[in-house]
Amino acid sequence: MKQIRARQTRARLLDAAAEEFAVHGYAATKLQAVVARTGMTKGALYGHFPSKRHLATALVTESAQQWRRLGGPGPERAVPADAILAGLIREIRGQLQTNVRFRAALRLAADCELAPSGSPGLFEGIRGELVTSVRRAQEEKGLARSYPAETVAYLILALVYGASHLPPWESAQGGTVDPNRAWELLRTALSLG
Repeated sequence: MKQIRARQTRARLLDAAAEEFAVHGYAATKLQAVVARTGMTKGALYGHFPSKRHLATALVTESAQQWRRLGGPGPERAVPADAILAGLIREIRGQLQTNVRFRAALRLAADCELAPSGSPGLFEGIRGELVTSVRRAQEEKGLARSYPAETVAYLILALVYGASHLPPWESAQGGTVDPNRAWELLRTALSLG
C-alpha cells in the first residue's frame, strides 16, 4: 500500500512539474509553484526529488525512454518511406498536443541537456529518427532531395515544436493563423501525403 501511495505521489509531482516546466522552462520554474499545484508539502517533493534538476531530469529521462519505446526496432521496408515519415511527424505532434510530460521534457531538453550520460537525449533521439526517415524518403521517393536530410529534419522539428509554443497569431483576414494549415503547407512542399 505504501509503495502504491509513493508512486501516486511521484506521478502527481511529475505532472505538476511538467505543467510548470512546459510553460516557464527550467530557469523560471519555481519548486514552490510545483508544490502549490499538488497541494502537498515541500517535504513530499524533496522526499522524491532532492532538487529541481533531479525533477527535470526525471521528466526528460522518462520521455526519452518512452520515445525509444514508441520508435520501436525500425521501419518496415514494406511501408513506404514517406508514410513512415508522416507517421513519425504525427506522433511528435500528438505527443506535444496531448502529453504534458513530453511537452515539458522537450522544452527542458531545449533549455538544458538533462539526459543521463551514456544514453541519447530526447532531442537526439527524435532528431536521429527524423533524419533517418527523411534520408530514406529522399532515397525512395525523391522527397526534398535537393536539401540535406538534416536540414529537412530540422525544419520539420522546428515547425512541430515551435507551433506548440507559439501563441495564436492574428491573420490579415481577421481570424487566427491555424497551425494545421502551416503543417499542410510544409507537407505539400515536401510532397508528403
